[in-house]
Amino acid sequence: MKYRFRRLIMNDLPSLWELICLLNKENCDMTFTKLQSIEELQNYVDNPSELTYVAVTTYNQVISIVKARRDLSAEKRHAAFLSAATHPKYRGKNIVVELTNYVLEELKKIGVNIARIYVYSDNEASLRTVKKLGFVQAGVVYRHHLDLKTNTYVDDIIFHKLL
Repeated sequence: MKYRFRRLIMNDLPSLWELICLLNKENCDMTFTKLQSIEELQNYVDNPSELTYVAVTTYNQVISIVKARRDLSAEKRHAAFLSAATHPKYRGKNIVVELTNYVLEELKKIGVNIARIYVYSDNEASLRTVKKLGFVQAGVVYRHHLDLKTNTYVDDIIFHKLL
């Protein structure tokens, strides 16, 4: 399968919205899955504080997204908080690893020198991916939330990587 990485463009929005709708059906709890409409996605295009990158097929279907959010103040513009997701059909193919590595290189070019990721302790796939990317555990928010299905608390594990 052929795909390429790039910054999000306006033409990607319908395909990205389809991916977000799929993630919502899976009850994926991420910042971009909380969007209410495709129009809100326009804020992710050409936004220097919401740096959004996608993996797209040769047919321009968005199959993976990595969003890097950063504060543009002089004190905090060096850091970015990453979130990522992949279309269910394309998981297990290391696409998000390759896309994240691409994003980290792009962030480094614009002066970001540390990336952070928060992962729920019960998200085994994301924990494996973050470790594969070379992120280091930096802390834990213990008992971040109660999983109502299992009636157990889930921690939020904080990872970082120096670029």
